[in-house]
Amino acid sequence: MDKKDRAILDELKKNSRQSWKEIGEKVYLSGQAVGQRVQELYDNHIIEKFTIKEKTNQLQFITIYMNSNQFTSFENMVMSFKEIIEFYKITGDGCYFIKSEFTDQNLPHFLDKLELYCRYKVSHQSKVIK
Repeated sequence: MDKKDRAILDELKKNSRQSWKEIGEKVYLSGQAVGQRVQELYDNHIIEKFTIKEKTNQLQFITIYMNSNQFTSFENMVMSFKEIIEFYKITGDGCYFIKSEFTDQNLPHFLDKLELYCRYKVSHQSKVIK
């Protein structure tokens, strides 16, 4: 990946709805060249997927402390919920870390399922006022 590829990625992160032509004007390439480079970044797995991020007012950070050794079953259960944004096996404070966006109505159901495997600590998002 060269400087032009990095500049294209930076522009896509700022606003992925820009046309290849608009990005090209900012990075001094033609729109067609930007399109080819984006396709190469995708083919080389530098870009994993194209997606949107829906704004949510609910965000939870859940630290997991396992009570059992049913790791595979636990991981499959967690990943069966569409509200899971990120899921990591960690060291230090806890065994797993989950970032999720459950509604107030759906979170208790998920926490009930967690209790079959582990103890947990839930922290909620708080908006930073600027």
